[in-house]
Amino acid sequence: MTYDDLMSLLGNWLLPGSLVAIMVSMGLSLTADDFRQVFRNKRALIFGVCSMLVVPPLIGLTLALTVVPTAALAVGFVLLATTPGGMLSNLFTDMAKGDLALSMSMTLILSMIYIFVVPFYAHFALLHFMGLEADVQVPLASFFWDIFSITVLPATVGFAIRAWRPDFAIWFKRYLKNAATIVLFSSFGVILYDQVPVLRENLGALFWITVALNLTMVVVVMTIVRFAGFSRRENVAIGIEHLMRQEGTAIFIAVSIVGNNEMSLPMIMNTPVALCFVLLFVAIARRTGRSEQGVPATI
Repeated sequence: MTYDDLMSLLGNWLLPGSLVAIMVSMGLSLTADDFRQVFRNKRALIFGVCSMLVVPPLIGLTLALTVVPTAALAVGFVLLATTPGGMLSNLFTDMAKGDLALSMSMTLILSMIYIFVVPFYAHFALLHFMGLEADVQVPLASFFWDIFSITVLPATVGFAIRAWRPDFAIWFKRYLKNAATIVLFSSFGVILYDQVPVLRENLGALFWITVALNLTMVVVVMTIVRFAGFSRRENVAIGIEHLMRQEGTAIFIAVSIVGNNEMSLPMIMNTPVALCFVLLFVAIARRTGRSEQGVPATI
Protein backbone atom coordinates (compact mmCIF):
# COMPACT_ATOMS: atom_id res chain seq x y z
CA MET A 1 0.00 0.00 0.00
CA THR A 2 1.41 3.37 -1.02
CA TYR A 3 1.30 6.51 1.10
CA ASP A 4 -1.39 7.99 -1.14
CA ASP A 5 -3.47 4.82 -0.73
CA LEU A 6 -3.15 5.11 3.05
CA MET A 7 -4.32 8.72 3.04
CA SER A 8 -7.21 7.80 0.75
CA LEU A 9 -8.17 4.95 3.09
CA LEU A 10 -8.02 7.37 6.03
CA GLY A 11 -10.19 10.04 4.42
CA ASN A 12 -12.71 7.76 2.74
CA TRP A 13 -13.12 4.93 5.24
CA LEU A 14 -11.29 5.00 8.58
CA LEU A 15 -12.21 8.53 9.69
CA PRO A 16 -15.87 8.38 8.52
CA GLY A 17 -16.25 4.83 9.83
CA SER A 18 -14.93 5.69 13.29
CA LEU A 19 -17.26 8.69 13.49
CA VAL A 20 -20.27 6.60 12.45
CA ALA A 21 -19.40 4.06 15.16
CA ILE A 22 -19.03 6.81 17.79
CA MET A 23 -22.38 8.34 16.81
CA VAL A 24 -24.05 4.90 17.00
CA SER A 25 -22.56 4.45 20.48
CA MET A 26 -23.94 7.85 21.48
CA GLY A 27 -27.36 6.77 20.22
CA LEU A 28 -27.03 3.60 22.28
CA SER A 29 -26.68 5.85 25.35
CA LEU A 30 -29.90 7.80 24.71
CA THR A 31 -33.39 7.08 25.96
CA ALA A 32 -36.71 8.83 25.44
CA ASP A 33 -36.36 10.43 28.87
CA ASP A 34 -33.18 12.17 27.72
CA PHE A 35 -35.21 14.02 25.10
CA ARG A 36 -37.92 14.89 27.62
CA GLN A 37 -35.26 16.68 29.66
CA VAL A 38 -34.88 19.15 26.80
CA PHE A 39 -38.13 20.80 27.92
CA ARG A 40 -37.01 21.22 31.51
CA ASN A 41 -35.06 24.19 32.83
CA LYS A 42 -35.86 26.28 29.74
CA ARG A 43 -34.23 29.57 30.72
CA ALA A 44 -30.73 28.19 31.28
CA LEU A 45 -31.14 25.89 28.27
CA ILE A 46 -32.08 28.74 25.91
CA PHE A 47 -29.19 30.85 27.19
CA GLY A 48 -26.69 27.99 26.83
CA VAL A 49 -27.77 27.12 23.30
CA CYS A 50 -27.81 30.76 22.13
CA SER A 51 -24.42 31.39 23.71
CA MET A 52 -22.89 28.36 21.96
CA LEU A 53 -24.28 29.54 18.62
CA VAL A 54 -22.90 33.07 19.01
CA VAL A 55 -19.89 33.36 21.35
CA PRO A 56 -17.51 30.61 20.09
CA PRO A 57 -18.07 31.41 16.37
CA LEU A 58 -17.42 35.12 16.97
CA ILE A 59 -14.23 34.42 18.94
CA GLY A 60 -13.03 31.83 16.41
CA LEU A 61 -13.75 34.13 13.48
CA THR A 62 -11.98 37.05 15.17
CA LEU A 63 -8.85 34.94 15.76
CA ALA A 64 -9.01 33.56 12.19
CA LEU A 65 -9.18 37.08 10.76
CA THR A 66 -6.41 38.54 12.90
CA VAL A 67 -3.69 36.10 14.01
CA VAL A 68 -4.00 32.71 12.24
CA PRO A 69 -0.95 32.29 9.95
CA THR A 70 -2.42 30.42 6.93
CA ALA A 71 -5.73 30.36 5.08
CA ALA A 72 -6.27 26.63 5.63
CA LEU A 73 -5.64 26.96 9.38
CA ALA A 74 -8.04 29.92 9.49
CA VAL A 75 -10.79 27.74 8.00
CA GLY A 76 -9.87 25.06 10.55
CA PHE A 77 -10.31 27.45 13.46
CA VAL A 78 -13.71 28.53 12.12
CA LEU A 79 -14.74 24.86 11.87
CA LEU A 80 -13.45 24.24 15.40
CA ALA A 81 -15.26 27.24 16.88
CA THR A 82 -18.59 26.30 15.29
CA THR A 83 -18.69 22.67 16.46
CA PRO A 84 -21.18 21.83 19.21
CA GLY A 85 -20.23 20.57 22.65
CA GLY A 86 -19.16 16.94 22.77
CA MET A 87 -20.70 14.12 24.74
CA LEU A 88 -17.69 14.25 27.07
CA SER A 89 -19.14 17.52 28.37
CA ASN A 90 -21.84 15.44 30.06
CA LEU A 91 -19.21 13.31 31.82
CA PHE A 92 -17.19 16.30 33.04
CA THR A 93 -20.33 18.17 34.10
CA ASP A 94 -21.23 15.21 36.30
CA MET A 95 -17.69 15.11 37.72
CA ALA A 96 -17.91 18.83 38.54
CA LYS A 97 -21.30 18.39 40.25
CA GLY A 98 -22.98 20.50 37.59
CA ASP A 99 -26.48 20.26 36.11
CA LEU A 100 -26.26 17.03 34.10
CA ALA A 101 -29.77 17.28 32.65
CA LEU A 102 -29.01 20.77 31.35
CA SER A 103 -25.70 19.56 29.89
CA MET A 104 -27.34 16.65 28.07
CA SER A 105 -30.12 18.88 26.77
CA MET A 106 -27.66 21.43 25.35
CA THR A 107 -25.60 18.70 23.71
CA LEU A 108 -28.66 17.11 22.09
CA ILE A 109 -30.11 20.37 20.76
CA LEU A 110 -26.80 21.78 19.54
CA SER A 111 -25.91 18.54 17.77
CA MET A 112 -29.20 18.68 15.87
CA ILE A 113 -28.78 22.38 15.00
CA TYR A 114 -25.17 21.80 13.94
CA ILE A 115 -25.96 19.82 10.81
CA PHE A 116 -28.02 22.72 9.49
CA VAL A 117 -25.67 25.61 10.29
CA VAL A 118 -22.18 24.18 9.76
CA PRO A 119 -22.45 24.02 5.93
CA PHE A 120 -23.00 27.79 5.86
CA TYR A 121 -20.11 28.45 8.26
CA ALA A 122 -17.83 26.17 6.25
CA HIS A 123 -18.80 27.68 2.90
CA PHE A 124 -18.27 31.20 4.21
CA ALA A 125 -14.86 30.28 5.62
CA LEU A 126 -13.77 28.51 2.43
CA LEU A 127 -14.83 31.38 0.18
CA HIS A 128 -13.40 34.10 2.43
CA PHE A 129 -10.07 32.56 3.40
CA MET A 130 -9.32 30.20 0.49
CA GLY A 131 -10.76 32.44 -2.21
CA LEU A 132 -12.14 31.54 -5.59
CA GLU A 133 -8.71 30.35 -6.71
CA ALA A 134 -8.75 27.47 -4.23
CA ASP A 135 -9.32 24.07 -5.76
CA VAL A 136 -12.21 23.33 -3.42
CA GLN A 137 -15.62 22.47 -4.81
CA VAL A 138 -18.08 21.50 -2.08
CA PRO A 139 -21.76 21.83 -3.09
CA LEU A 140 -23.92 23.03 -0.22
CA ALA A 141 -26.46 20.21 -0.66
CA SER A 142 -23.78 17.54 -0.38
CA PHE A 143 -22.54 19.20 2.83
CA PHE A 144 -25.94 18.65 4.41
CA TRP A 145 -26.13 15.02 3.35
CA ASP A 146 -22.55 14.16 4.31
CA ILE A 147 -22.90 15.64 7.79
CA PHE A 148 -26.42 14.25 8.27
CA SER A 149 -25.33 10.75 7.25
CA ILE A 150 -22.33 10.82 9.59
CA THR A 151 -24.18 12.19 12.64
CA VAL A 152 -27.97 11.96 12.80
CA LEU A 153 -28.53 8.71 10.92
CA PRO A 154 -26.11 6.53 12.94
CA ALA A 155 -27.24 8.15 16.22
CA THR A 156 -30.85 7.36 15.28
CA VAL A 157 -29.90 3.75 14.59
CA GLY A 158 -28.24 3.53 18.00
CA PHE A 159 -31.28 5.12 19.67
CA ALA A 160 -33.60 2.58 17.98
CA ILE A 161 -31.41 -0.32 19.11
CA ARG A 162 -31.44 1.04 22.67
CA ALA A 163 -35.25 1.21 22.61
CA TRP A 164 -35.59 -2.27 21.06
CA ARG A 165 -32.81 -4.16 22.89
CA PRO A 166 -31.66 -2.09 25.90
CA ASP A 167 -29.56 -4.86 27.48
CA PHE A 168 -27.69 -5.50 24.24
CA ALA A 169 -27.23 -1.75 23.68
CA ILE A 170 -25.64 -1.22 27.10
CA TRP A 171 -23.31 -4.20 26.57
CA PHE A 172 -22.36 -3.36 22.98
CA LYS A 173 -21.89 0.39 23.49
CA ARG A 174 -18.71 0.01 25.53
CA TYR A 175 -16.90 -2.18 22.97
CA LEU A 176 -18.05 -0.17 19.95
CA LYS A 177 -17.05 3.19 21.41
CA ASN A 178 -13.65 1.94 22.57
CA ALA A 179 -12.80 0.46 19.17
CA ALA A 180 -14.02 3.57 17.34
CA THR A 181 -12.07 5.88 19.65
CA ILE A 182 -8.85 3.93 19.01
CA VAL A 183 -9.35 4.19 15.23
CA LEU A 184 -10.24 7.89 15.48
CA PHE A 185 -7.15 8.85 17.48
CA SER A 186 -4.98 6.66 15.27
CA SER A 187 -6.32 8.70 12.35
CA PHE A 188 -5.34 11.86 14.23
CA GLY A 189 -1.81 10.48 14.48
CA VAL A 190 -1.61 9.78 10.74
CA ILE A 191 -2.83 13.30 9.94
CA LEU A 192 -0.24 14.79 12.30
CA TYR A 193 2.50 12.79 10.58
CA ASP A 194 1.25 13.95 7.19
CA GLN A 195 1.34 17.58 8.33
CA VAL A 196 4.73 17.61 10.08
CA PRO A 197 6.11 20.41 7.83
CA VAL A 198 3.12 22.65 8.60
CA LEU A 199 3.39 21.82 12.31
CA ARG A 200 7.09 22.66 12.41
CA GLU A 201 6.39 26.06 10.93
CA ASN A 202 3.23 26.91 12.89
CA LEU A 203 3.27 24.81 16.09
CA GLY A 204 3.78 27.76 18.44
CA ALA A 205 1.07 29.82 16.77
CA LEU A 206 -1.34 26.88 16.70
CA PHE A 207 -0.83 26.20 20.39
CA TRP A 208 -1.21 29.77 21.60
CA ILE A 209 -4.17 30.54 19.34
CA THR A 210 -5.92 27.43 20.63
CA VAL A 211 -5.18 28.45 24.21
CA ALA A 212 -6.50 31.95 23.46
CA LEU A 213 -9.67 30.50 21.93
CA ASN A 214 -10.48 28.40 24.98
CA LEU A 215 -9.43 31.00 27.55
CA THR A 216 -11.36 33.84 25.92
CA MET A 217 -14.41 31.63 25.48
CA VAL A 218 -14.64 30.51 29.08
CA VAL A 219 -13.90 34.01 30.48
CA VAL A 220 -16.56 35.65 28.29
CA VAL A 221 -19.20 33.00 28.98
CA MET A 222 -18.62 32.79 32.74
CA THR A 223 -18.66 36.59 32.98
CA ILE A 224 -22.04 36.69 31.24
CA VAL A 225 -23.61 33.90 33.31
CA ARG A 226 -22.60 35.58 36.57
CA PHE A 227 -25.00 38.39 35.68
CA ALA A 228 -27.72 36.07 34.38
CA GLY A 229 -28.66 34.81 37.83
CA PHE A 230 -28.19 31.07 37.19
CA SER A 231 -27.28 28.59 39.91
CA ARG A 232 -23.73 27.31 40.37
CA ARG A 233 -24.69 23.93 38.86
CA GLU A 234 -26.16 25.62 35.78
CA ASN A 235 -23.06 27.82 35.39
CA VAL A 236 -20.85 24.74 35.52
CA ALA A 237 -22.86 22.93 32.83
CA ILE A 238 -22.83 25.94 30.50
CA GLY A 239 -19.10 26.58 31.00
CA ILE A 240 -18.05 22.98 30.32
CA GLU A 241 -20.30 22.80 27.25
CA HIS A 242 -18.27 25.65 25.74
CA LEU A 243 -14.97 23.83 26.36
CA MET A 244 -15.62 20.25 25.20
CA ARG A 245 -16.17 20.15 21.45
CA GLN A 246 -16.92 17.51 18.79
CA GLU A 247 -13.56 17.83 17.06
CA GLY A 248 -14.02 14.55 15.20
CA THR A 249 -16.91 15.87 13.14
CA ALA A 250 -14.98 19.02 12.19
CA ILE A 251 -11.98 16.89 11.21
CA PHE A 252 -14.27 14.76 9.03
CA ILE A 253 -15.40 17.92 7.22
CA ALA A 254 -11.82 19.10 6.70
CA VAL A 255 -10.29 15.78 5.66
CA SER A 256 -13.07 13.74 4.07
CA ILE A 257 -15.33 16.42 2.57
CA VAL A 258 -12.97 19.30 1.76
CA GLY A 259 -9.89 17.11 1.37
CA ASN A 260 -7.44 19.38 3.21
CA ASN A 261 -5.48 17.78 6.06
CA GLU A 262 -3.97 21.10 7.16
CA MET A 263 -7.45 22.38 8.10
CA SER A 264 -7.75 19.62 10.70
CA LEU A 265 -4.72 20.73 12.75
CA PRO A 266 -6.61 23.25 14.95
CA MET A 267 -9.06 20.51 15.95
CA ILE A 268 -6.27 18.04 16.75
CA MET A 269 -4.39 20.69 18.74
CA ASN A 270 -7.57 21.61 20.61
CA THR A 271 -8.10 18.07 21.94
CA PRO A 272 -5.31 18.14 24.59
CA VAL A 273 -5.57 21.92 25.17
CA ALA A 274 -9.31 21.84 25.86
CA LEU A 275 -8.88 18.77 28.07
CA CYS A 276 -6.41 20.67 30.28
CA PHE A 277 -8.82 23.61 30.48
CA VAL A 278 -11.80 21.45 31.37
CA LEU A 279 -9.88 19.49 34.03
CA LEU A 280 -8.85 22.77 35.64
CA PHE A 281 -12.45 24.00 35.35
CA VAL A 282 -13.75 20.82 37.01
CA ALA A 283 -11.23 21.12 39.85
CA ILE A 284 -12.21 24.76 40.52
CA ALA A 285 -15.94 23.93 40.29
CA ARG A 286 -15.60 21.05 42.77
CA ARG A 287 -13.58 23.22 45.15
CA THR A 288 -16.14 26.03 44.93
CA GLY A 289 -19.01 23.61 45.43
CA ARG A 290 -17.45 22.13 48.54
CA SER A 291 -16.73 25.59 49.95
CA GLU A 292 -20.35 26.67 49.42
CA GLN A 293 -21.52 23.57 51.32
CA GLY A 294 -19.18 24.30 54.22
CA VAL A 295 -16.90 21.36 53.43
CA PRO A 296 -13.10 21.83 53.45
CA ALA A 297 -12.03 22.93 49.94
CA THR A 298 -10.21 19.82 48.81
CA ILE A 299 -10.79 17.93 45.54
